[in-house]
Amino acid sequence: MYQTNGDKILQAIIEDEELMQLGEFDPNKYQSLPQALGSNNTIIQAIARIIERKEQKVSENEIYKEIFNFLKEKYI
Repeated sequence: MYQTNGDKILQAIIEDEELMQLGEFDPNKYQSLPQALGSNNTIIQAIARIIERKEQKVSENEIYKEIFNFLKEKYI
């Protein structure tokens, strides 16, 4: 069962079939935002970070910079 609005948003996003195939993850493993934030899956973690930062009312520009830097660290 969902605890927060962020958990609901997370589930709505990660239940997308194409995203599941691309990210190679099982959405059933991530029932809450804290679980997703602790994931080893970069896609799940990036999505969770975006949701968390939006809930914290961080500007979209700042979120973009944070996610860009996070993905850059992981992939470059």
